[in-house]
Parts: sequence; structure tokens; C-alpha cells
Amino acid sequence: AALALLTSIAYFYAGISKKGISYFKRYVEPAPFLLPINVLEDFTKPLSLCFRLFGNILADELVVGVLLLLVPLLVPVPLMLLGL
Repeated sequence: AALALLTSIAYFYAGISKKGISYFKRYVEPAPFLLPINVLEDFTKPLSLCFRLFGNILADELVVGVLLLLVPLLVPVPLMLLGL
């Protein structure tokens, strides 16, 4: 969560430092009634990044767990075939 928040802050800082106050004009650029949706987009982006990171970490842990469960089943099979 902290990395996603830091990314958003850096995004705002870069936009404001490059364009100044006119950076905020992009919120009402297509049409003024889209202002709430454009503001909401900037606040939901870090949340989306957090969920994606959580999903990737969880998938990694699940794959490693399944592989560790399969190793005791698959390793003895070649040894039994060789008669060891």
C-alpha cells in the first residue's frame, strides 16, 4: 500500500512541477461533469495496485505450496521404479 501511495504522490508531484496549476485542468478537460470520475480514478489507482500486488503474492505462495505438497508424491516414484 505504501509503494502504491508513494507512486501516486510522485505522479502528482511530477505533473504539478511540469505543468504547474494547469495540471488540474486535465480533470475537466473532456467535459466538466466528468470531474468526479476523474478525481475518483486518481484515488482508486493505488487501491487497484494494492489488490494486484496482493493477488500476485498470494498466487506465488499457493504455487509454491502445491509444489511442496507434490514433491513427496513424485520423488519416490523414480526411486521405486529403479528398485532403490
